[in-house]
Amino acid sequence: MILIICVPIVVYWIEQRIAEHARWDNELHYAQLFNINVDLAADSINGTFYPWNNESQAIAQNAISQAYATLSYLGFLDSSHINQLFIIAEKVYESSSAFNQITQSQRVTLSTNLRALGEKILLAYFLNNTITTNGAGPPFWYTGPSPPDEQDLQAASVIASNLTG
Repeated sequence: MILIICVPIVVYWIEQRIAEHARWDNELHYAQLFNINVDLAADSINGTFYPWNNESQAIAQNAISQAYATLSYLGFLDSSHINQLFIIAEKVYESSSAFNQITQSQRVTLSTNLRALGEKILLAYFLNNTITTNGAGPPFWYTGPSPPDEQDLQAASVIASNLTG
């Protein structure tokens, strides 16, 4: 009789844990994509690889649009932080409207802030140096805190509120 009660409970718990870990892995994946996109935008804005011109501006705008979409998808996955992530995404997207008016020193500031923002978002969803299996998340018995790290996410909000300096 005890087995009839315990087995469904254990199976349900296992399925919930696997789904939660897979969600964490997807959140980390979107955080990594966001970091890559803002890093590409930062390189284009700063003139790291190409001089600042119409082509590098188009690359930066495209990367910022991709970063906006990626952070929006992350918000859908992390519904408890959806408002905070959407505000950050909007700030990132709005930063591209300043491209035509900013000076070289402002581009350096924007570039630095975009890189810092990408790193903070990535760190917020990184699981305490725990290796994750693509599509499965951390090991089954992982008992550490669930992402995101609230302090890193708050720091990302602060950076986003002052992107253009």
